[in-house]
Amino acid sequence: MIVPYCDLAREHAALRDELHAAACRVLDSGRSLYGPELEAFEREIADWHGVRYAVGVASGTDAVEIALRATSAGDPSTGVGDTATVTAMTAPATINAAEAAGTTPILVDIDPVTRNAPRCSLQVHLYGLAEDAAHADVEDVAHAMGATHNGRLAGTMGKCGALSMYPSKILGAAGDGGVIITNDAEIAEACRLIRHYGIDKGSGDIKGRGQNSRLSEMQAAILRVKLPHVKEWIARRREIAARYASELMGRWNSEHVYHVYVYEHPERDRIAAQLASKGIGVMSHYSRAVHQYTRWAHLGEPGQFPNAERLARECLSLPCYPFLTEAEQDAVIEAVKEAT
Repeated sequence: MIVPYCDLAREHAALRDELHAAACRVLDSGRSLYGPELEAFEREIADWHGVRYAVGVASGTDAVEIALRATSAGDPSTGVGDTATVTAMTAPATINAAEAAGTTPILVDIDPVTRNAPRCSLQVHLYGLAEDAAHADVEDVAHAMGATHNGRLAGTMGKCGALSMYPSKILGAAGDGGVIITNDAEIAEACRLIRHYGIDKGSGDIKGRGQNSRLSEMQAAILRVKLPHVKEWIARRREIAARYASELMGRWNSEHVYHVYVYEHPERDRIAAQLASKGIGVMSHYSRAVHQYTRWAHLGEPGQFPNAERLARECLSLPCYPFLTEAEQDAVIEAVKEAT
């Protein structure tokens, strides 16, 4: 049996009529940017999280960058001079965004159980498990929309949260997209200024460096169709993860949303190859810790972050998305058992 790592066509087929109606609504309106769909989606995603403000931007990477600039202790137009503690195990996008904001990353090793690095000013909720982030300036919620820590939603604990709407995320657009959520009116306004060239809508003046980072009307309309289904989809991810954990001696956590289900094994590469030979789609999130990339080798020495380095060697992401069938789960479990 061929088991794709993620098949978004199934999600779109389930919502086909609603998605087509939303797309036609945008096309018929003649409005592509900064219109009623974006305003409605920002209101709905803010309400979903129980916060006052949401600011749509072009991508999750932009969301992290703009959020860092908006919360800068120095000049929010540049962020130059700021530092941010951040996990040594994350997507390159997180570190790229920090650097684009003028922020110097300071790496922190992960906890071997949670796989998160606690008490970071740029708090990444890796794989979908939320970490305590009450101290954070910015929460990177790319993996963790809907995850909770002691009952509090990821993205609502620190000053602001940066969400990714990349297609395969918990809530995915038909392309790129991102959102910044916050209860701070000044942060929200700073994000709105930065995303549109720094232009103040009232005066027309520009006081700081801005950029072009728009969440389009089309993407907002598509996200509005999907948003009401997110809790149901998270519940399904948890069901699949619980089954994997039971059958494969893996991990399971009731507050986790399992954007990625990671199975760890010291022979990861051999197992990955064997699963691929059987048609099982697998990935590694991520096969290098941050300081193991040439670009960021100056951020750490070999062996300095042993937990992150071990996870990079051993992590294997198994198919785990809401439309994965029972038979496909059986195939994944059987293949992993045979390989291990």
